[in-house]
Amino acid sequence: DGGKMEFQEYMERLRAAFINDRYADEIKRAKEEFIAAGGELGNGVEGYQEVLDIFFDWYIFERRQSGEGFTPLQLFIRDGGISGEEKKIYSCFENSIHSAFVVKKAYTSAINIKVTDMFSKNKYLVDSTSKALFEKGDIVEARLLPFAGGYRFSGAFCFYPDTICGIMKAKIKEARKKGGGNSGALLAKFRKLKTIWSRCSNMDIKKVHALMEEGLIA
Repeated sequence: DGGKMEFQEYMERLRAAFINDRYADEIKRAKEEFIAAGGELGNGVEGYQEVLDIFFDWYIFERRQSGEGFTPLQLFIRDGGISGEEKKIYSCFENSIHSAFVVKKAYTSAINIKVTDMFSKNKYLVDSTSKALFEKGDIVEARLLPFAGGYRFSGAFCFYPDTICGIMKAKIKEARKKGGGNSGALLAKFRKLKTIWSRCSNMDIKKVHALMEEGLIA
């Protein structure tokens, strides 16, 4: 699929421009901020690669570079030496949607899936996804990027086990009642809960969550 390759090339160029030795100090600072905000990046953590992907996704699309006031994506649009046509495509990426999504439909005959944003309740059809990744009912933290009149996943995913989904639904419902809240902070909490629970999965998930909320477990 030429379109799929094209999308991947856009993503790879953007990442390559800011995930390299030149930005080693910036990435180190970003990791410290990510951890301070509740993210875990310990090498021994189960699902380490998954969390690392989520970190770099945040670093590229959301975190403002030190002393710049712009995200890597914004700097790339401004200074990346790209064509006007490419700027239009990268500018669309600024309207990305980072959230927890429920897979509503995984089409067997096509390479797209239907998802619902748990925070906004908006529904999206996502193109060119790997069917092998998704099943109906899956809950996944991901980022949607507008591309070629549709949406694509950025490629960073955090899949949640069924055990955690009940807590996620309750917490997101609570946040919606309060007017949305900070979905990024809540997603970081869910990720942390998944990591902690993977270490003490013989305990009831609600107990683990309660202890985490009280700061008695980390």
